Amino acid sequence: MTIQSFNKLGVILAFKLNQDYIATALCENKDKPEMHCNGRCVLAKKLKQAEQNEEKQRLEIQKKANVLFFYKMNRLEFSESLIDTTRPNFNAFYLSFKTAVFINDIFKPPRNLFV
Repeated sequence: MTIQSFNKLGVILAFKLNQDYIATALCENKDKPEMHCNGRCVLAKKLKQAEQNEEKQRLEIQKKANVLFFYKMNRLEFSESLIDTTRPNFNAFYLSFKTAVFINDIFKPPRNLFV
């Protein structure tokens, strides 16, 4: 947006700097002094041309943005054979802390001496 306004500002600035030359050499109404055009017809054409260029650039950027963010998502499907529905759903992390696992490895009951 700011580049577009600088583009128009550049056209107006160039017109003001070269207005005498534009009014005498490029003006379409230089043979009609009663219109007091002073090259404004050329300015209007240049501003219209700048606006059309801005519109083309905006559409091109918008088209690139649409292509840039296009992403096709595939549908994620699970087959029933991957899911085991016969056994209860246990948390493996939770099962690793069951006391039976620790008791069998660490705890050794004392021998019975009175048998």
